Amino acid sequence: MATTVVTAPVAVAKAFSPGHITGFFEIPKVQGQDALHRGSRGAGFSIDRGISTTVHVFEGRTGAKILINGKAARHKDAEVSQWVVDYYLKGRQMFVKVEHEIGIPVGFGLGSSGAAALSLSYALNKALGARLSLEEAAQVAHEAELACKTGLGTVIAEFAGGFEMRTRAGAPGVGATERMSADGHKAVILCISPISTKAFLANRMDMINGLGGEMLGRLEKTRSVDDFLKMSSQFAETLGLTEGRCRAPVRALREAGFECSVALFGETVFTIVPKGRAGQAAGVLGRFEGTLLVCDIDGRGARITA
Repeated sequence: MATTVVTAPVAVAKAFSPGHITGFFEIPKVQGQDALHRGSRGAGFSIDRGISTTVHVFEGRTGAKILINGKAARHKDAEVSQWVVDYYLKGRQMFVKVEHEIGIPVGFGLGSSGAAALSLSYALNKALGARLSLEEAAQVAHEAELACKTGLGTVIAEFAGGFEMRTRAGAPGVGATERMSADGHKAVILCISPISTKAFLANRMDMINGLGGEMLGRLEKTRSVDDFLKMSSQFAETLGLTEGRCRAPVRALREAGFECSVALFGETVFTIVPKGRAGQAAGVLGRFEGTLLVCDIDGRGARITA
């Protein structure tokens, strides 16, 4: 009888990246060709749900296997992760098993592609002994998002964590963020239906630019949660995102006294409320179909966890 030899991994590492919601943004028209200098400016917040990624490294063979919540990933679902793996394995004779544990709905504007790329880059950097700084590892994830056209400013926001403004476009270390206070607040989110970021961005760039930049200038002066929500709402309404399946939940929240908006990009209604009112807001959104999340604002950003 043949004996199956199971080799043990030579290294294991695990990292976490929070999910993120963008309320409004712009893409500067004048940007360098270098991917590290490209991206978006805007404002949003990270949440305490996200993606944990474990990497197992094996010797003796080459390649990679990517699992999402325990199941082998289809290529279209792991494009960004494959890009990051290919970057790290270039010139290395290694095999890596990637296990993404996804704690947020995918495709609903919660920054899942950025969180997957960022947590994977952190884990691979540690497991392979690549010796990149965390900032440099985050730059790899930013490049992956741009190459796969799945995001522009999500990685730098998830790298920083918290309730933030992205004041200069680019990757971590090149772009710039400023943290604002959301102490004592929770995010209440209803994920209704996904939207393709690629398709949406292709058709509405002229509409997005200008408005997002003007809003960022105003938010830099007030730095308030309420103003962020009001501007996000105006931004979403301008793009037509508050119509369709989002219309009724948005109206219900406003009638209950909660300002709210729609995540970029997904049919996902969100609000940020004082913790004492989170149950009331959740009760309003809980009347509608979808996945309801009540989250804390993640103030730590992406990190190595094991």
